[in-house]
Amino acid sequence: MNYWLISLPRPDMEHCIKIGTFGQNRKQGISNVLKGDRVICCAGKGEWKLIAAGEVTADYYVDDRPVFLKPGLYPDRFDFNATRFRAEVDLKSIIEQLSFITNSAYWPVYFKTGMAKLSHDDWTMIESLKAKTLD
Repeated sequence: MNYWLISLPRPDMEHCIKIGTFGQNRKQGISNVLKGDRVICCAGKGEWKLIAAGEVTADYYVDDRPVFLKPGLYPDRFDFNATRFRAEVDLKSIIEQLSFITNSAYWPVYFKTGMAKLSHDDWTMIESLKAKTLD
């Protein structure tokens, strides 16, 4: 099982959560996503809030039906089901703790592709923060 952090501007991320599909214009990275993997959804591009978590429900596939808000097809896709956090987690507050970020001075570069692979420890840490936000 792999763990992924996907990031898009809030309106796009909210739409992806609603339709249960994430897409990109490049196969690199996204082609490694498999059914059963876990996913964290991030409202990026200025906000940088972790807003939902869930599970991938379909392996990577190619589909050219237009289903996204932004113009373009984003044919490289996977389906997922995510549950929103009751309280959003500030990504910037945990940058130093994420193992895939090796130079925190340039942390936005690690989210340039809209997708990052997390370690099990990163996933567990985010899950523990999510749990602290519940009533």
